[in-house]
Amino acid sequence: MDVRIEFADFPFLLGKALADRMRGEEILIVDEDHVTEETLEGNKNLKLIGTPSAGLNHIDVNAATKRGIIVVNTPGANADSVAEFTFALILAATRRVVRADAQLRKGMIHELESYKILMGVQLRGKTIGIVGAGHIGSRVAMIARGFGMNILLYDPILLPTHVEQFGRAVELDELLRESDVVSIHVPLTNQTLRMFAADQLKMMKKSAVLVNTSRGMVVNEPDLIRALKERQIAAASLDVQAHEPLQRDDPLLELDNVVVTPHIASITKEAQEYCDHLVQEEVIRFVKRERLRFVANPEVLSR
Repeated sequence: MDVRIEFADFPFLLGKALADRMRGEEILIVDEDHVTEETLEGNKNLKLIGTPSAGLNHIDVNAATKRGIIVVNTPGANADSVAEFTFALILAATRRVVRADAQLRKGMIHELESYKILMGVQLRGKTIGIVGAGHIGSRVAMIARGFGMNILLYDPILLPTHVEQFGRAVELDELLRESDVVSIHVPLTNQTLRMFAADQLKMMKKSAVLVNTSRGMVVNEPDLIRALKERQIAAASLDVQAHEPLQRDDPLLELDNVVVTPHIASITKEAQEYCDHLVQEEVIRFVKRERLRFVANPEVLSR
């Protein structure tokens, strides 16, 4: 099978710009580039799209499926890196790591008031509520166990028998009411879009921390900003935001009880190499007409 491959190495190309770059190619591998309906229009030769990531919200999978284009990704391949970074964010918020660094750089660390501001929270004995018990959420639970935390899990898809391998399965309302840390690990779907809004945030403890390493749009950001300003919850650590990259005038940056990072939870040398390797293996299987392992739209294969 003679197949041409185009590696798209132009982050954030959109619509027609990416379409023109890939016109005539049969296999496209993208990382951050957005593959939309407009991108696919007119590209009659495209047979497979691969992405070295778990998330697929940068690819219009429905548009690809309509055209008989296979989409492959790497679910779970970066789970260890994301889970580790999740705890970096938890510790950053509960132990005031970022603020302590800033205070020290300003020479204010020896002032009594500074020490009061930097008073932290011990994780041992606290309760972590993990929303989404898949590849990443389950690993977060295992790390939390090492910290001596109580573990609650809610998953809208997985059966309780699966979830209870890692902690106590509960409904979302109970998880929000009882947790000292709430960590989000769900994909962005119609069901999870803005699933954390004013009503959910009001259920949380005033001392609670919200951590999000999934997708920014899972949280209703204006509601979260309001909750943080009014101290309805203590703090938030966000590796993802509703609008990325975050702009300098974003209201999140005005808050002293927020830690923000630029969507880097999966960015480790090990995770990136492994994800790239898995996508390349899928391309080789496709070329050799072998069975694919990570197809996001398997209905295409039955055509």
